[in-house]
Amino acid sequence: MLFHKNKKSKAELSQPEREAIIDLLHLCLYADAHISLRESAVISDVIEVIGWDTKLSFSSYESRSIASARAAKADEKLKKDFFEYASERLPSKASKELAVTLCGDLLSSDGTQEKEAILLSQIRAALK
Repeated sequence: MLFHKNKKSKAELSQPEREAIIDLLHLCLYADAHISLRESAVISDVIEVIGWDTKLSFSSYESRSIASARAAKADEKLKKDFFEYASERLPSKASKELAVTLCGDLLSSDGTQEKEAILLSQIRAALK
């Protein structure tokens, strides 16, 4: 299912990389007006594969991440800043490619729409 290619072990990603990926996934989650169970399952699967620093509660981080993603969705300037911050935390080509792949997986999990396809191309451009 997920991660048939580009699978990374928990030890290969730093916590800032994990957080950047989750932030981008939350932005993708809110790209359309419909949040499906399948999309939520993708995020859960991602966390299981990439891991999470046990010193930081995922649910606590998730609340902040969702708030940031929703704000970015509503404002182009905030979205630009959101992308820049994610890119800073994804220093390697491999981590950026993984983030784009995972975002694509999430966006296609309930059928990609035009708005979602545009968002994926924006993410791809921001992470170059």
